[in-house]
Amino acid sequence: MTRRFEVYRNADRQLLAIPLGFSWAAAVLDWLWALWLRLPQLGIVFLTLNLISSAVLYANRAGWKSYLLSQVVQGIIIGFSARRFRELSAERRGYAYLCTVPARNAADAVAKVLQVGGVPLPEWKGRHLAGVPDLVPKTLRPLLAVALLTIKAAFRYRLVITLLGLLIALVFILPSAIKHDGSAQGFTQILITYTLSAITALLGFTTLWIACGTLARDIEEMQLFLIASKPIPRWQIWLGKWIGIMAVNLGMLAISGSVAYGLLQLRTGELSAEQQVKLRNEVLVARAGAREPAVDLTQDIQTLLKERLKDPAAAALDPAFVRKQVEEMIKARQQVVPPGMLRRWEVPLGADAKQRLAGRPLFIRVKFFTTQYNSEGTLHPAYWEIGPPDGRRLRLENSLPAESFVEFGLDPRATAELINAQGVLAVDFQNWTQQPLLFPLDEGMEVLFHEGGFALNYARGLMIIAFWLGLLTAVGLACSSFLSFPVAAFCSIALLVLGLSSNTLKQVVDQGGIVGVNSENGMVTENNLVNQVSVAVYGSAKQLIDQVSGYSPISSLSTGRSITWLELIRAFVVINVLVGGGISIVGIVVLTRRELAAPTKF
Repeated sequence: MTRRFEVYRNADRQLLAIPLGFSWAAAVLDWLWALWLRLPQLGIVFLTLNLISSAVLYANRAGWKSYLLSQVVQGIIIGFSARRFRELSAERRGYAYLCTVPARNAADAVAKVLQVGGVPLPEWKGRHLAGVPDLVPKTLRPLLAVALLTIKAAFRYRLVITLLGLLIALVFILPSAIKHDGSAQGFTQILITYTLSAITALLGFTTLWIACGTLARDIEEMQLFLIASKPIPRWQIWLGKWIGIMAVNLGMLAISGSVAYGLLQLRTGELSAEQQVKLRNEVLVARAGAREPAVDLTQDIQTLLKERLKDPAAAALDPAFVRKQVEEMIKARQQVVPPGMLRRWEVPLGADAKQRLAGRPLFIRVKFFTTQYNSEGTLHPAYWEIGPPDGRRLRLENSLPAESFVEFGLDPRATAELINAQGVLAVDFQNWTQQPLLFPLDEGMEVLFHEGGFALNYARGLMIIAFWLGLLTAVGLACSSFLSFPVAAFCSIALLVLGLSSNTLKQVVDQGGIVGVNSENGMVTENNLVNQVSVAVYGSAKQLIDQVSGYSPISSLSTGRSITWLELIRAFVVINVLVGGGISIVGIVVLTRRELAAPTKF
C-alpha cells in the first residue's frame, strides 16, 4: 500500500523519512515512544498524564470507564500528532524538510530520493498539511501554514515545554503550599478556585506576551516582509497567528486542566467521610438554580403613584423622585418580612421535577439584610416549612447570619414528597427575630438542584477560560499590528488592568465625574465638560466590561453551579464574536493598511 512520507536531509546529506497519518506505535506506547524519539520533556508529560489517570482510577475504583476513555482519547491525540513530534525530533538533530514522497515504506521513500540525485521531482516539492491536503481549501492553506509556523516557533523556542512545566508545577505546588482547613469549602477554595485562577493568570499574561511579540517582532526584524511579499492576504497572516497561538493555548489549558482535575479527584480522600459526602453533593456536581417567578409590579406602582400625586405636597416634588419612592415601597412589600410574619416562595422546578429529582438532595440558598448593625458571627433564628401546603411538610429550625449567602440541604429521601404534581416547591419562612428582615428579589431565596455531573461541567468551564484566552490573543495581536513590541505589551497589560478595575469605573459613574468631588457625600459639585466626558467614557467601558466579565466559570465550579450549554454559547458570542471580533477587525484593518517597507529617515 502506498503512503506519503516527508523526507528530511541534514548537513551531511543523510536522509530521513517520516510517515504521514496516524501512528499506532505513538498511540499505544506514548511516553516510551517519545523517549525513543529523544524528546524527554514530552515523554515526562505523557508519563505524568498516565500516572494521574492511574491515581484517579485507584482513588475511585468505580471510574474505570472514565479512565479507559481518557486513555483512548490521549492515544488518539498522540497518534494523530505523531508526525509533528517526529518532525520536531528530526529538526533538533539537524534535519531540514526536503520533500513529500509517495512510497511503500520509509526505505522506499529514501531510495526514491536517492535515485533522482537528491533533487526532488516537481510533484514531490509541495508539503502537505498533516497528510490531508484535500480537506483544506486552497484559499485557506496559506492561513493554516502561518498557524503551523507559529506553533512551530513556539516549540522551537522551548516555550511550550517551559510553559507546560510551569503549569504542571503550579498545579502540584500551590495545593501543597496552602493547607486547607479540612472542610469541603476550604478544600474547594484551594483545589479549584486558587489553582484555576493561577492557571488562567499565567496563561493570560503569557498569551498577551506571545501575541504582542510574534507579530511586532516579525515586523521589526523584517521577517514579515518575506511573508507579505507572497500571494497571501494580510488578514490570513493575522488570523493564522491567532489560530497558532490559540492552538498552543488550548493544548496547555487541556493538559493543565486535566492535571488539576486528576489531583482534585485524588486528594478527596484527605477529607473526612462527612465532608466527602458534602463535597460530592455541593461542589463536585452541576447544580442548577431556580427562583420564584418575577411579579410584574407595574400596575401596583401606577395605582399607588396616582394616589400619592393627589397629595399637593407630593405633586410639588420631582415626578421621577416620587415614582422612585413608590417603586421602593412596592418592592418592600415583596422583600421585607416583619417580625412574627410569614413569607412564602413558590419555586417552579419543572413539570417532571417530582420524578427527575427523586432521591437527590435539594438546597435552599438564602441571603437577607437587617435594619440593625450586625457584628461578625451574629446569628438570627429562623423557622422553615417546606413542601405542599396541603401535604407533607418538612419543618426546620436554624440560625443564619445576615448579609451573606447561606446554604442548607434538605433530606433527599423526602424530595419527591416535597415537590407537588406541577413541579413547584413551596418554601415558607417565619421571622422569629424582633426586627424586619429583607430578602432581595434577585438573590434573596433560591433552590439548587442536581442537573448533571461535574466532569462535563468542568470541561465547559475550561472552554469559557479558552474564550478569554482568545480575547486576550486578539488584544495582543491588535496592539502589535501598529505598535512596537514593548509598547504593545504595555498597552495590552494596561487594557487588562482596566478590565479588572470595574469598581473604579463604577465609582466614577456613581459620583458623576472625576473633577470637584465633594468629600462629604461623594458626589461632584459641578456638571462641567470633563465630568460629562468622563461619565460617558467610563460608563461605556463599564457596560462593556460587565458584559464580558459576567461569564466567570471559576466561581460557578467552586460552588457546584451548572454551566449550561446556553451559557457557553452566550459566552462565546459575547467574548469572542462581539468583543473579540470587533478587536480583531481593527487589528486586521490596521495591519492591512500599514506600510511595512516605509523608508526610514536617519
